[in-house]
Amino acid sequence: MTFNGKSGDINYSIGGNVSFSRSKFVSSYKPIFNNAQDQYRASREGRYDNIFWGYETIGQFQSQQQITEYPVNIDGQGNRTLLPGDLIYKDVNGDNVINNLDERPIGYTTNGQPNINFGLNLSASWKGFTLAADFSGGGMYTWNQNWEQRWAYQNDGALNSIFLDRWHRKDPFDLNSEWIPGKYPALRYNDGSHSNNNKNSTFWVHNVKYIRARTLELGYSLPKSVLEKLKMQRARVYINGYNLFSIDNLKEFGIDPEVADENGLQYPQAKFVNVGINLSI
Repeated sequence: MTFNGKSGDINYSIGGNVSFSRSKFVSSYKPIFNNAQDQYRASREGRYDNIFWGYETIGQFQSQQQITEYPVNIDGQGNRTLLPGDLIYKDVNGDNVINNLDERPIGYTTNGQPNINFGLNLSASWKGFTLAADFSGGGMYTWNQNWEQRWAYQNDGALNSIFLDRWHRKDPFDLNSEWIPGKYPALRYNDGSHSNNNKNSTFWVHNVKYIRARTLELGYSLPKSVLEKLKMQRARVYINGYNLFSIDNLKEFGIDPEVADENGLQYPQAKFVNVGINLSI
């Protein structure tokens, strides 16, 4: 949809578009399931495709006493491996044990293809000046924060700076020193053996939404009276930019919002700024 208008010497145009697309499996011939749980988790009957499953995080343990007194078995070992700052998962089925029976849908497609896409186009002209802007955006898709973005020292690499904001002892050499709260759970040596915090959950899942400035251009064309003196047909100067900025909810991770990889290591889209002159003699 586009609207063209005029106000005095200003001509302007405002246009936009939006699309929604999501695939759904309707039915199959006499599907067979082993039990109700198998049907709940594995069935595609009447469901949308690309459902992302995981645990619902309802908080983080604030003290060792809270861990000791917590009635739900979070880690499958009587909570003996847990530390303050570790994630608390919702016991969906109420059996006081956290396992795959407590997983539920927590996200959409994770392949970088939004279910919702939209665009916005703006342009205006006034006495030789022109301004044009093109924005695009998306939403209703999921980035699962994983690998280098979830595991400290992944592939023997450096510590991701986001983990500086973590639960830790005030004195790392004193196991009796107080805990300092942070966003992320405390790091462990050989963290792969302690997988409780690394389960797919709402703590690590981000339902992405963004709007990006695709193009922005400001130009000026010399008036006819000046062109005649210069013996020219047309002269225009301009400055434009591509992918100048985006407004999104993934800034803190330093990754492009159109991310398609769980580790977030894909190349970001390049930013360009151009200055030019168009001359016609």
